[in-house]
Amino acid sequence: MDTAHPIQKPVASASRSALFTPLDPELLTVRAGLMDFVHRRLEPPDLQDCAPQGTEVTDTDPRMMYHGELLPVSTPDVTRGLKDARRALRTNRFRPAGKRMSMIIDGCAGKTTLLLQIARAYQGILELERRPDDEWTPVVYINVPPRHEHNLDWSLPFADFFDMDHTINLDKRTYRSTDMTEPVVHAMRESRTSLILIDGINRIHDNDLAAAFDYFDCLQARLRVSIIYCGRGATDIVNEGLHNRRRGERPRTSEQFRSTLPVMWIRPIPFSKGEEEDWRSVLLRYDENLRLYNHVPGAEALLEFEEELHERTGGYMDTLDQLLCQTAQQAIEDGTEAITKELLDDMLVGRTDSDDDWS
Repeated sequence: MDTAHPIQKPVASASRSALFTPLDPELLTVRAGLMDFVHRRLEPPDLQDCAPQGTEVTDTDPRMMYHGELLPVSTPDVTRGLKDARRALRTNRFRPAGKRMSMIIDGCAGKTTLLLQIARAYQGILELERRPDDEWTPVVYINVPPRHEHNLDWSLPFADFFDMDHTINLDKRTYRSTDMTEPVVHAMRESRTSLILIDGINRIHDNDLAAAFDYFDCLQARLRVSIIYCGRGATDIVNEGLHNRRRGERPRTSEQFRSTLPVMWIRPIPFSKGEEEDWRSVLLRYDENLRLYNHVPGAEALLEFEEELHERTGGYMDTLDQLLCQTAQQAIEDGTEAITKELLDDMLVGRTDSDDDWS
């Protein structure tokens, strides 16, 4: 996994139009969508190839679309998380027997970003060894639906990922699903799946934890896969699911049952005295990624607003990204073509003061 540019994987066949095609987040939970994400290449547009300054543009103009997403910026926590995941997954790959170690992503907004960067970087490494084909699926990504109570329900998100038909009586007003565990296990075994990403683990209700983690444990027992759990409060949720679901008569005094999985934390970036470097490095990366006619990438213009930006966002990357993307698009629309205090002050992003709430 390349921690310097962890999610930019060159794709020789990518066309210019493909570089600016928005990605439907819902498609990540199906194989084709995740594969598109893994292989998608995002590049900043060259201003020489764009509409001349002063030209009225629409929302689908390449620069408008690019500044709606921007190149991803890795924070210190994301960089560290990628490094930790690389080490664990590399070791897991070569274990001939036994359950592979799972991991957890917890903290503030930005957890899914790290999860998907791990997916792209991990598959990128594997593709150095094997050319992709229509069957090979090293990574499976599911987003936890609101409620599940038994194995039948838990098999369905995995079946949906592989585009399996799991319903019967489709010609009637009502239909029901069937347990897809066996077809799912067969599909993952045949497609050489080695990493399962489970996002939104916080949506599992307390009374569903036993069924959920019994199911995940079953998949790991039958397949040589690593699992990364991601969600708000995931550390407590996963440890509760893994340990306290044990039958009462089973011993729970050994170190095995007290241990916890390694956690990759995503935290707000501080900007207190003596801790300014990380925040400034993030702003410099955004500065380099902007493509505005009156902005010089690398000229450190965003550092002029470093205090205001931290006060507006609290150091949360999701809010900073939204604020800068909105401001850049507005600068294109009104012809300002630069990030200014007036434009920043005019943006509404929802977080105005720093706080300690990671929810």
